[in-house]
Amino acid sequence: MGALPRSDEPGIPRTANAIAAALTPGRKGAFLEELLAAQAGDEQLAVMERWHLRAVADTRRTDADRAQAAALRTGDRGGVRALDDVLGSLSGAW
Repeated sequence: MGALPRSDEPGIPRTANAIAAALTPGRKGAFLEELLAAQAGDEQLAVMERWHLRAVADTRRTDADRAQAAALRTGDRGGVRALDDVLGSLSGAW
């Protein structure tokens, strides 16, 4: 169900379990629901690809940058696009 991580990525494999474990608790349920609703094969792989981006973002966040991440997420920072919009545009429909 998943592929090996690319060498330029953090240590989060593209597997359902690894992605779910890396997501913040508030996002894990949405990921699992979307994954279970997807048809096996390419559709599930596309869901995991989209959520892998979010998992990487969640694991890279530290206490020092939470305020900045919140501003980016909501787009409240001088014309900066919201993080969910950016991730959605990179990976298709979010």
